[in-house]
Amino acid sequence: MAALVTDALRAEYLEDSGYDTQILEFIDMEHTPKNILIRGVRNGKKGENREAIRRCEEFLKVSPALGRLLE
Repeated sequence: MAALVTDALRAEYLEDSGYDTQILEFIDMEHTPKNILIRGVRNGKKGENREAIRRCEEFLKVSPALGRLLE
């Protein structure tokens, strides 16, 4: 479950940096939760998810390094 949460946050960071994202499972989650592909396509819309990301981080009580590096 934690892997899915971190993948979702990574996708949100990408969206906030100006990408449309898709999270794709390329091996069934029943076998391993680590086979996730995050695909991003540049759209140029930066900074639209920042507040939602902060609320999610506060709710989960996490402060991922990727989020700090992108600020």
